[in-house]
Amino acid sequence: MLPHRRELQTYPTGARRRRLLAVVILALFISAYEGQLAPVLPLLLDDLGMSLRLYGLLTAASLLFGAFAGFVGGSLADRFGRVRLLVPFMFLSGLACLFMATSQSITQFALARILLAFVEGVAVAGTAPLVRDFTPRLGRAQAYAFWSWGPVGANFFAAGVAAATLDLLGGTWQSQLYLMAAVSLAGSVVIALTLQDLAPHLRREVRFSDDSARAARAPLARPGARHLVGHAVVWQHVIAMSSLFVLLGTMNAYGQVLVVDTFGVSVRTASVVVVFFWAANLVTSLAVARWSDTVQRRSPFLLGGGVGILLALSALLVLMGRGDAASPGAVVAVLVVLGAAMGGVFGPWMASFSAHAEEIHPDLQGSAFGLQHLVSRLLVLASVVLAPRVAEAAGWRTWLLVALVLAGVFTVLAGWLHRAERRLLRRPTQAAGADVIARTGGAGATAAG
Repeated sequence: MLPHRRELQTYPTGARRRRLLAVVILALFISAYEGQLAPVLPLLLDDLGMSLRLYGLLTAASLLFGAFAGFVGGSLADRFGRVRLLVPFMFLSGLACLFMATSQSITQFALARILLAFVEGVAVAGTAPLVRDFTPRLGRAQAYAFWSWGPVGANFFAAGVAAATLDLLGGTWQSQLYLMAAVSLAGSVVIALTLQDLAPHLRREVRFSDDSARAARAPLARPGARHLVGHAVVWQHVIAMSSLFVLLGTMNAYGQVLVVDTFGVSVRTASVVVVFFWAANLVTSLAVARWSDTVQRRSPFLLGGGVGILLALSALLVLMGRGDAASPGAVVAVLVVLGAAMGGVFGPWMASFSAHAEEIHPDLQGSAFGLQHLVSRLLVLASVVLAPRVAEAAGWRTWLLVALVLAGVFTVLAGWLHRAERRLLRRPTQAAGADVIARTGGAGATAAG
């Protein structure tokens, strides 16, 4: 029997846990890498005779299908097992990538793009719950910070591979998709031979550390999102983080365009400026997550990050009002602060959401993150569709005012989550784990590894 068909009967620790978490991140990285068409988009549009506007509509449609696929996949992962769902859909995503590479018309490309988005949405639905399963609360923020490197790293990897291999492989957009499919299928073999689900009795435990766990109540007959939607704390988490995805979606899709249009710099300079934003985001995500795990608090970092985002966005809006006269150094500095503030909230938010969801029921992690995936992707879709239209009609400054209001929503909800965290800290699992923090000096960093 293949390893992914067997279940772990003991909780993984040490090197075994690090290996399992690394493979989970690999799965997310591969899923994010597939379909990264930005490096070869001009070649694709010319070859298929497709307009950029039509490509944008197809991208929006694929985001919509992917959002609902992630929501459905989360419930399926809870019901049938994360790895049992992940492995076959990883292989299917590789085949879908091959289908896209063989597209000869816009219709075939559209079908392949939507199919890939749907299959990937189902495939990655189990990755966030797997991080929860393999990581106690003591080190969970750091584990999720590493998890977030998957999609961001895939963007850089796709650009680097295209730069290194495009000319060698005939300069066609199909060559990059064949490479993506090969990486996907090879990675799927590694995942199938490595990953295993926790046995149900282990997955239902609420773990603070390797040494501290609390047994949960009997499993639900048919766990699903309907058991979550009646809890205000779930919606507070979902709406809070989803509010930031408008700004994240804007920077991911239009960051360089925004900088070029607003400050009148070259495309190359704009790319360098945006790289500083993402670099600050990545570095801070790990540093703050480690700090959060050390002190075992989440909401202060969410609230501090929200305030930082508001201040940085306000400063950016002031600089945008100056246009070409704005200092390039000041623009870079503000974007670095903005990227750092946004990166700092991700790990603590994921750890907080996971902890509150498992208090409702440990079997519902997939459904919880599936709900978050659906709402956040719908807001990313709104950003992709609405941002250029608002920018064309009233300028990018107006669109970032919308992002500023939503950052305010995040900050207010972070304040409410502070009260929810205080209630959580009084529960038995946290009390039992307090002795662990005292003994280790707050060394939460080791829990994730």
